[in-house]
Amino acid sequence: MSINWVTYKEGSESDILLLENECMFDCFDGVAISILCKPPSLKSWTCTKGLLCLTNQRLVYIAKDTDCDFKDFQSPVANLKDTKLNQPFFGANYYSGTVMPVPNGGIPCEAEVKLQFNEGGIFNFVEAWNRLIQRFQEVDSVSRVQHLDPLPPYHRPSSSQDQPPHYEEAVNKS
Repeated sequence: MSINWVTYKEGSESDILLLENECMFDCFDGVAISILCKPPSLKSWTCTKGLLCLTNQRLVYIAKDTDCDFKDFQSPVANLKDTKLNQPFFGANYYSGTVMPVPNGGIPCEAEVKLQFNEGGIFNFVEAWNRLIQRFQEVDSVSRVQHLDPLPPYHRPSSSQDQPPHYEEAVNKS
């Protein structure tokens, strides 16, 4: 079963097919994932080992453990909210956040997602994630720029009294 299905390159079950204008940032092996839907739906999915790939458009998880509840999962970057790095006193560091559902996806409502980096690499992931989020924010802020009022139309002065000093000299030189 796939959650928000992932398309693979032909003949491979770990090499994801990138979307148009999508590029791979980094991949992290040995990552555990748990997805817990918020009430009213109490669906949940877990996997203890898999490959996590971060692209410029989405987060993709491919399960490598045969005992997992699902085969793969993906979420658009914009659908992951309230993300944070967690460093428990005991256990591996993990990254958590809220994933918003996509139309016709496998997640029925908002869900808590937890990515546990059992084989290291979380700080590289956090650095790549923060760069990606910063780019999203820059693009968003550019699209919301307040434009100034248009400049008034230019009208040629009607008399020499309305012209700035030395205007005639400058016009005659050119």
